[in-house]
Parts: sequence; C-alpha cells; structure tokens
Amino acid sequence: MIASLGLTASLMCIATPAQPDDAPQNAATDQYLQALKAINEKRHLDAKILLEKLIESEPQHAGALLDLAIMQCNLGNRAEAERLFNFMIQRFTPPPAILEIIEIHRKTGCAIKAPEVNQSFSIERGYDTNANQGALNSIFTIDDFGTPINLQLLPEYLPKSDNYISASLDLSQETAAGNNIYFQLRGRQFSTLTNFNSVGLATGIESQFSLNNWKIHPSASLNILSLASALYQKQVTARIKFDVPQSSQSFMKYSIVSSLAKIAYPTIKNFDGDIVELRVLGTKQSDRYFFNLNAGLMFDYGNEFRLGGNRRGWTAGGFLRSATPWQIEGKPVFAEIGYQHLNWQNSKIYLAGLINVKKHQSNHVFRTALGWAINPTNTVQLEYRQIANRENVSFLSFDSKQIQISWQWQK
Repeated sequence: MIASLGLTASLMCIATPAQPDDAPQNAATDQYLQALKAINEKRHLDAKILLEKLIESEPQHAGALLDLAIMQCNLGNRAEAERLFNFMIQRFTPPPAILEIIEIHRKTGCAIKAPEVNQSFSIERGYDTNANQGALNSIFTIDDFGTPINLQLLPEYLPKSDNYISASLDLSQETAAGNNIYFQLRGRQFSTLTNFNSVGLATGIESQFSLNNWKIHPSASLNILSLASALYQKQVTARIKFDVPQSSQSFMKYSIVSSLAKIAYPTIKNFDGDIVELRVLGTKQSDRYFFNLNAGLMFDYGNEFRLGGNRRGWTAGGFLRSATPWQIEGKPVFAEIGYQHLNWQNSKIYLAGLINVKKHQSNHVFRTALGWAINPTNTVQLEYRQIANRENVSFLSFDSKQIQISWQWQK
C-alpha cells in the first residue's frame, strides 16, 4: 500500500501547483507524510482525518485527494470513492499512470479484501533440571511457639529433572479498521512427570489510534491454563500502551504501558489476585539488531484470607537480538540474550504461628539463544534458560536450568 502511495504522490506532484510560501508547503508536506504513515499502519481513521484536513487547507493537493479516494475504496466505501475519483478527473488532468491506478481500483468494485492471517507454528524438544520447581533446600524451619523446628521435605517436593516436548500455534489478523486479533494455543508434555503437563490458550484484540502525536494502543486479552488436564488458571487483562512522540534523532523509542489483570485459580482457595502494573519500555532497532529495556512497578491485591496478604513489587530487564558474522550454508545466524528480574514483597505474615515472616521473592531469569534462518519461513534455534528463584520461605526457593532446540515455521 505504501509503495503505491509513494508512486501516486510523486506522480501527482506534476499536477499540484507550487506554493509561493515555503512554510505552508512544508507544513502540508509533513501532514501528508503523517497521513501516508497512518495508512501504512492501518490507522485509517487517523489517515482520513489528516487527509481531509489537508484537503481543506490545500484544495489543490491532488495526491491527498487520490489517496483519500483509494483509502475509501479499500474500506469498501464505493460511492464516496467514485465521487472522489470523478472529482479528481474533472478538477485535474491526471497523467496516464494515475488514470490507470484509478481504473484498477474501479475494477475491484471497492470490495473489501479479507485481511491476511499471519500464522506461525513451533515445536521444541528440551530438558529441564527442575521440571516440578522442587525446593532448593530439603530442610525447612517452622516456629513452634518460639521454638524453631527443622522438618524434612518429602521426596516429591524436591527437584526432579525430565525431558519435554512442547508446541505452539499462533494466528493473528489485522482488520480493515486497524485492529489486530490474535489467538495462541500452546502445550508442553513431560516424559515422566505427566502431572506437570500443561495446555494454554490465549486470545485478544489490540487497537491503535493517535492523539497529539502520541500513538495509543488499547488491548484486551483472555488466558486460560490447564495443568494435568485440569483447569488451573484464568486471566483477563486490560492494557494500554502509549508511544511517546519521538524525533527522528532520538536514540531510543519509549513507551509507557499500564495494565490491570484479574487472575483466578479455580482449584486453589484464596489465591486469586488483581495485579496493577505500570511499565516503561525503551527500544532501539536497526537492520542488524533489536534491543529493548524495561522497568515497572506492580501491585497485587488479594482477599483478606490470602497467605501473605497483598504484595507490591518491581521488575526490570532487557533483551538483545543481533545478527552475527556466522553463516550456515550461506544463511545468517542470529544471537539472542535476555535477562529479567522480578521482586515481590508481601504485606502480612505468611502463616502466623508457623512461618512468621513477610514473604519476599526475588526471581531472576537469564536466557540466551542462537538461531539459524534457513529461509524466510523456517528457523531453527538452540536456547538455554536459567531461573533462580529466592524466597525467605525456604521451601519456595528453587533453581532451574533448561536447554532446548526448536523449529519454527511462519507465514
């Protein structure tokens, strides 16, 4: 779409009279480029408003008129598109290339094309040193009326390693209105620890619009997770992301994300929670790499009977994906590295009379990977992940190391 618009703009400059004052012309050019960008990003309402404002101030802007007509046609507004096409031909003297573009769109009948569905499928084979998240220490201590008593954990609560196979299917589609709808199905099956087999389903919708040069992305999602063939967790999330206006010279692009998640555990009593999060993101991207940093505050509210009560926390981390100088059979190899830290502090004693501490959690996740893009649709990746979870309730602390190889197909 943007390529044809660029051609249209360059051709229509022939038919657009020159402006005597550079300042209005520069303002019109900036507004026109903003409209083209909005069309390319499927923000059709924003593009329509920008083009209409531009036409109101610059009635002779033939490029804006034609782009508005094409956009109306692509949205299925045949009558309005035809009116604008006729107005274009009568007002201006379009060159043959522009007349051909108009005729091509007329022949479609301005029928709305079904948006393409983006698809990806991946399958992984891996090994986990602690598939059950067993306790780091086999001994834990309780408080018996002021007297500490050491207890030995049962074997099933100690770390158990296992092989696993997992798979995921992702589907997404952009609507004509610029909304993005997605669906994800994922599952993991262990070789022996089948009680930890899981299946997850996620679906959601994201929209976008702009306000005073801020890009705003509201979204909503539903996640369902089953464990050992039984429903384990349900989560509904409302989220809004604000992209901060940036100049072309800005080192990074910044976003502010606010979300509210309602999490329910149908089989665990008094474990539900509402999590409010405010996060800041910074990203930088080039042809060879993608880099981001994030930091946020979190607040988790449960009912009065939940162990440890409410909790507050923070998170911070980063991710880098970069091309490497290596190639396999002429195809590039890329590398990824990431780290995320999560810190929670509970507000109440965890279990008064037995575990007389306010629970504190410090979770560290480190990940690195090497990938090989066989072709535009197939990628093979080798990944290593390490989790270090530390808590002052000793039987909740654990370590885990995972290594896996995966294949991904995407269209």
